[in-house]
Amino acid sequence: MEITMELLRELTKDDKKMWVIGGSKVSSENSSKGIKEPEVSGKYVTIEADNWHFHLDLDLVTGIQFVEAESHGDMHSYYVRFSGPEYEDTLVRSYFPNPYLDDNETRAEFQPEKLKAFEEFRDQYVGREGIVFVKRPSQSS
Repeated sequence: MEITMELLRELTKDDKKMWVIGGSKVSSENSSKGIKEPEVSGKYVTIEADNWHFHLDLDLVTGIQFVEAESHGDMHSYYVRFSGPEYEDTLVRSYFPNPYLDDNETRAEFQPEKLKAFEEFRDQYVGREGIVFVKRPSQSS
């Protein structure tokens, strides 16, 4: 639980990430504008931003993965995934700014500094307490 909280605290220091709550059945994409430091109450942590919040049962987090995923053909997404008792059970994802998109979410020339930010963050955590790095191929419909 300590590494989960450490990671959540670090992720919430940046208001340029997108938070996706939920997994394959239902999910909610949320801007991190106005994100606050996590609040812990017992086994629950609350993550809150300007117009949304969620409560996460820390006991349900059984895995953390740093992910590079193919998306939209020639692009990649970079995020941290918190998974539940079944590895396939995605609880929360925190996406880093996409190096293939500008600040208006429009396709742009590759921006290596955005990828470097993900890689440096990833390198601080992968290998600690079972945290892994995963490359995912594109999901076909």
